[in-house]
Amino acid sequence: MTSNIRMKTRLGLVLPAVAIVVVTWLVFWMAQGFPTMCNLVAPCPGRDVRVAPALLFGGMMLAPLAAVILMSVVRSPAGWLVSLSYVALVLLAVVGNGVISFSGGFGVDAAFLIDLLVTCGTAALAYLGTVALRRET
Repeated sequence: MTSNIRMKTRLGLVLPAVAIVVVTWLVFWMAQGFPTMCNLVAPCPGRDVRVAPALLFGGMMLAPLAAVILMSVVRSPAGWLVSLSYVALVLLAVVGNGVISFSGGFGVDAAFLIDLLVTCGTAALAYLGTVALRRET
């Protein structure tokens, strides 16, 4: 019975982190096709300008995700490392979204605001992960 509870708690620790990464990668992928107004840059750079920041920030999100997954396997996870990993995931998601959206020129449109809302919603997933961590410890 206790192993079943422990498994649910560990899944509650890992699943929000995986959801943050997957949702953020989808937002990064969708941001490749969003048109932005190029007020500060003339001529406006192409869509391929946004690929490098998406790959950079998407790749950097793998390190905190790996830390959360490894800490879920350990018998007594280091709470500070999991919390720091969740903070890093949310920061990379928000900063990465801003860099990708503004790399083709300065512009804020409805698609950017929707992306920002979805990316900030990942903070709720991080909260769920830290609640699962508190149950574990």
